[in-house]
Amino acid sequence: MADSASTRRTGKPVDRPAELSDDLLARVGAGGDRSDAERNPNRDVLSQMGRRGLMRMIVPEELGGLGRHPAEFIEFTHCVSYEHPSTGWVAMTCNEEAEIFAAHLESESVSGFYGSHPDVVIAGSGVPRGIVNPVDGGWRVNGRWTFVSGCTAADWWVVANVVEGTMPKQVCHVLMPADPACVEDTWHTVGLRGTGSHDVVLADMFVPADRAAVVENYSLPKPNEHPFYRLPSGLRFPFPKTGVASGIARRAIDEFAALADTKTPLFARSELVARPDAHAAMARAEALLGAGRAFVADQLDGLWDTASAGGEVTPQQHARARLACSWSVQNCIAAVETLVTAAGSTANFTASPLGALLNDVRAVAGHFMVGSYQMDTAGRVLLGQDSGDRNF
Repeated sequence: MADSASTRRTGKPVDRPAELSDDLLARVGAGGDRSDAERNPNRDVLSQMGRRGLMRMIVPEELGGLGRHPAEFIEFTHCVSYEHPSTGWVAMTCNEEAEIFAAHLESESVSGFYGSHPDVVIAGSGVPRGIVNPVDGGWRVNGRWTFVSGCTAADWWVVANVVEGTMPKQVCHVLMPADPACVEDTWHTVGLRGTGSHDVVLADMFVPADRAAVVENYSLPKPNEHPFYRLPSGLRFPFPKTGVASGIARRAIDEFAALADTKTPLFARSELVARPDAHAAMARAEALLGAGRAFVADQLDGLWDTASAGGEVTPQQHARARLACSWSVQNCIAAVETLVTAAGSTANFTASPLGALLNDVRAVAGHFMVGSYQMDTAGRVLLGQDSGDRNF
């Protein structure tokens, strides 16, 4: 099972949430193979997380959430992803969608919704891929949203849309009950197969006004009493991905250690555990993982101090935070690649989890918030150049 604490700059350990029990983690692992085979999340596991409040971890308490520190949320994604990467990814994205819903809709609507639906699982997309038009009592929604992780296991969806005809663009976030008939089966992948990140297609869908909110593009209308809402939108979403990647890398390290104790490579005189190449691979993987996690924790601490004090995040802080997140994910990929190489032909067989873990961790870097190119963007900002990225 994943290590249950990470070290922050302050030296204070960050424990996994108390609601994330050993029993629940065991259920995550037990259902992983079936989830991957069906290319969809385990609805029962996500529902159990919802019942324990783990699907609204970063929603402020005053709006009906748990209001946990982002470091605890990262540890949550790390521990779940250790047991099953796809479940960790979906648990992470559903929490993010819950935060998007809570951030944009009226506070009374949000707290009232959670009062009536405390166990809810919300999936969706914050990328404005739809078009909305005002009608009596609400909005008409049309669009297609890709990569809607967890859409088949969620109770509700929240999706972003452009208000037709607005310039500059206005974005309308809408909340609606999940409808399986609106899911198009598009998720045929080798990595993170069990996330069920299919397309959601809505045609002339009506959403009542009290389940919608219109804002200027890339803005956050909520009053900034909560530190999380003081962070730029481009910094609320990279950090959780690092927990998924680090959980996968930690699992790969443990799987390699177990393999090294039992495997004797072809024509070798000793077991893998006694070979210098295995020693080097293990050491490199540990260093890559640990360095990435420490860099992320250090940058998150600094950002949270700024946000808690009501300060403004500087471009340099933003750049270093983005750099830390992308660099950490790339480190995790390199760690798993190193172990797969050292494992030899064993990693190529489906009986070994190492090959699947490599596919999964590579898929994490496919998300634009932690793509490797984010490091180049950060470098431009640190050299005093314009980021060229409207998410900065």
